[in-house]
Amino acid sequence: MHPADIKAALEKAGSSQTKIAQTLGVSKTTVGHVIYGRSSSRRIAAEISRVTDLPLSKLWPGRYDDKK
Repeated sequence: MHPADIKAALEKAGSSQTKIAQTLGVSKTTVGHVIYGRSSSRRIAAEISRVTDLPLSKLWPGRYDDKK
């Protein structure tokens, strides 16, 4: 999924990079790096998946499997 689509999904879900960062105790930049595929973090990706109700395999095809 394109990073802009992930950000839009977060917004539609009433969330944001900032809210995800605050929930997980990481920086907004760290969340952004995961969204843009510059780094990977299963914990951050899983939170984005939970909030957006989209499977990891749809958000980042080939990067994460859907095991929780």
